[in-house]
Amino acid sequence: VKDQNNNTAEDQAYNDDVTKVFIELKQSAYIRAAANELDWFLKNGLTVHQDAEYFSHRETLLHCASKKDFYELVRWLVERYEANMDLVDLNGNTPLHLAAYSGHIKIVDYLLNRGCDPTVKNRWGTTAEDEGNKYGNSITDLFKCMRERDMFEMARTGPMWWFDYYFNNDSKDLCDSNGVSLLYYACRYGQYTVVKWLLEHGANVNIEVKHKPNHTPLNVAKFRGHALVVELLLEHGADVNMEHDFGASVFEDEISKEVNRDAAAKTKNILLKYHHHLIDHKLIDIYVYESDGADDEPILKTKLGLSSTYQDLSRELSTVSGNFKNSYFSIAGRALFFETKDTSIISVVGRSRYTNSKFIDTPICLTRHKTQSNQSTSHALIHQEPTLNLRNIRKKLISDGKIKFFTSKVPLMKKRDIQIDNLVFSFSENSSNSDIELKITTIFTPNPEIVDIPGCICLFQTEINSNSTNSSCFQRPLVSMIDKPKARLYTLAQPTPFWFSSSVRRARLPLIGGIHAFVLHFDIIPKQLTLPADVFIAATLEKPLISRDKPIPCKCLILRKHNSTMFPQVAYHGTTINVIQSILNDGLVLPGTVTTNGKRINPPKSHIAREKTAFGVSDFASAIFLSPSVYYSADPTYAKTFSYGDRILVPVLECSVKSQCYSTNRCTVPTYRNHKGDDMETIEWRVKDPQNIEINAILFITKINSIDAAKMERIIKAFILLKMREGRTVLK
Repeated sequence: VKDQNNNTAEDQAYNDDVTKVFIELKQSAYIRAAANELDWFLKNGLTVHQDAEYFSHRETLLHCASKKDFYELVRWLVERYEANMDLVDLNGNTPLHLAAYSGHIKIVDYLLNRGCDPTVKNRWGTTAEDEGNKYGNSITDLFKCMRERDMFEMARTGPMWWFDYYFNNDSKDLCDSNGVSLLYYACRYGQYTVVKWLLEHGANVNIEVKHKPNHTPLNVAKFRGHALVVELLLEHGADVNMEHDFGASVFEDEISKEVNRDAAAKTKNILLKYHHHLIDHKLIDIYVYESDGADDEPILKTKLGLSSTYQDLSRELSTVSGNFKNSYFSIAGRALFFETKDTSIISVVGRSRYTNSKFIDTPICLTRHKTQSNQSTSHALIHQEPTLNLRNIRKKLISDGKIKFFTSKVPLMKKRDIQIDNLVFSFSENSSNSDIELKITTIFTPNPEIVDIPGCICLFQTEINSNSTNSSCFQRPLVSMIDKPKARLYTLAQPTPFWFSSSVRRARLPLIGGIHAFVLHFDIIPKQLTLPADVFIAATLEKPLISRDKPIPCKCLILRKHNSTMFPQVAYHGTTINVIQSILNDGLVLPGTVTTNGKRINPPKSHIAREKTAFGVSDFASAIFLSPSVYYSADPTYAKTFSYGDRILVPVLECSVKSQCYSTNRCTVPTYRNHKGDDMETIEWRVKDPQNIEINAILFITKINSIDAAKMERIIKAFILLKMREGRTVLK
């Protein structure tokens, strides 16, 4: 900017010291971005991380370019350097917030079409769309247009983020005027991420096209040779016995001649392997990841039996990665130790996890190591096997159980429901190729002292008549409880005392001839955090949160009593609501660890990367970071806000730590303002071994008491400022 004498501020520097400041400032990427010097960036590139935060407002380069309406610079940062569009500044604003607040239509439209998250709320509880309200429809119409896109076209073409941000979940099974569902379109065009999103949000995996030949998503995925989509549909319980109007099942369907040989062969092999697993009664999904891998994709997806051992797992693994003489396995960083050759995988996994729970969700995600880790012996088998009096359970089923017999006669031409009180068994058409007689014994609200299954509201046993033939080809029914949406189906993994459930086929009965239970899960934060009863402590399960004043006024979920002898130090860890369930299963883990839900943990892109030296410490990021200050842990750098009713909350884990098992660092957040009791030189604790930490409670700290009130105050202030810029007088 030049004055009337054609001088810049630098030209009028008072002395050499001031000139030196200008020279130093011009080396800052943020200053160059604020001046819209795209040519400078094209010539010099970026010497710092694209998501680095600058100055007191903690804005990134993308924040700066977005709020100043530098469209070409925004494009360069996003397309050349993949700048994170959803990072927030000190006030919780994304670049989309700042562009909308300033009325920059072109940049708002660009960020929306690149998949920027429009649901993020800033410190005032407002979204980017709220920030643009003051400009009438010019900004808000962009959001409206995005919401109103043709959902069927989005299913055909993607991308997945549109469903994340704009899709109404109630429409997941909607069909268009041709009778074709969203899931069918996504499978037809091989949109793997869209298929996965729809299935994870409850889309009917077996929904048929409403016209002949009434194909299912599995039929069209096979025909088009989309092998990964076929595998995904099978994982989510696609019915392989359903026949379309041409009288063929998916095993008999052909693959299009347009599909290349490799894709066709892979698709056929996936279906063949699935068929073999059905015949061999392999029930447990196992995913194996490499310890030194960089992504979330497993090297092996397989099924094993309830009694499968280390040898069975190694044999399966050798088919895809060679025969390693000594393979070692871990779950969420905790080594699996097989005491004998007959020790089952289910037993070892149940005892090795961080959580001390009877319930195991599948698929079980394991990590393969070529050498034994240094921490493996200290982590091995940290829990005793839970007690289970199977004899008492069977006696109770015989003495108190309600018995019902059901005969399935072939051909079963349409779906059939069998109801026992509020327990419903749904058998699909063509679910068996022979007559089958079933015996079902049920007990509702069983005595907890006898069954010892926390939250159990229904216990039942399924048996198949020994005279039935070809029972291996029987398609297991769906099972549900009327008016109990939070009840989850578990099956006893005999001969162990653990109960397993499928995270993707929760309603599908995994076997006939076992003992099963419906177990209530309880809403901690409705629609955001639901947990089984054996992972928290509460006087009333229906109202698990209590109020606390220390260390800060908050709502609190107690997980365990503080073991002050073994873990005397108390510290805190800021987190996000959507990863808490994983953390409670796995504990806090080191970067690079694959969690039990198959996600590899890595530092955020804007944080210090792994294997980098920082603060004089090599590989600084390869640790777990805690703080003795709850205020520091609740800072936006570490803890992410979420909406709960009309309030904005932030989740913080209250942990206990072993003495002398951590190092301390000074504050690494330049904009953090210390609170009473903070020691800024030792405010960060760096823990290298997860076994030195226990999580005792989850604190939910209020940031905004009323979103509506904060939003209205924000909108009024923005309106007044806008009118004042227009030269108008605004009365209070």
